Amino acid sequence: LVEAQHQAGALDLLAYARQVDADYGIGQQNNAELGRRKFGIDGRLKLNEHLSLLGSTWQDDSLTDDTRRRALQTQVTWTRQDVDLHLGISHFNDRLSDGTTNTSTVLEGGTTLRMFENKLELNYAAAVPLDNAESIDLPARHRFGARYAVTNDVRLVGTYEIANGDQVDARQLRAGIEVAPWRGARIVTTLGEESV
Repeated sequence: LVEAQHQAGALDLLAYARQVDADYGIGQQNNAELGRRKFGIDGRLKLNEHLSLLGSTWQDDSLTDDTRRRALQTQVTWTRQDVDLHLGISHFNDRLSDGTTNTSTVLEGGTTLRMFENKLELNYAAAVPLDNAESIDLPARHRFGARYAVTNDVRLVGTYEIANGDQVDARQLRAGIEVAPWRGARIVTTLGEESV
């Protein structure tokens, strides 16, 4: 892992390169990252107190076959005390092991509303395809969520998601409890049902 970080006033940049061989470690690594090489740049430009521009681009190559992903994501975020809004675009170009490619470009947007002195948080996010949404990780998507603070340390959480694309047609419902036993710590347990 190699990283370079630059912070100057309103601009934050992070450039990175990382590689995890397929047989590295003793099971402590995320299986999705084994046998992968990834490099990219993440950036954030704070335009004013409430408005920011975020961007990310990366390439992720397999070390065991010919699969590859090239990605570009940009997003504008607007944040206030009781509401957050975001609007952006994401593009994935995937080369599969058989040499074919899957491409997805989606327009993404969403909002988060905080009510009753932040006891209740409602959010909605959507990804609308601008093409065929072929990438399995970037389909058309609608996600509804809610968090309710029972106490300062305990919240009830729930999400419902609908995803449609060339590679996926799924519905997922999850609900659970989020506990913050001390500052900076968070434990989440959920149950869910998925139909594919």
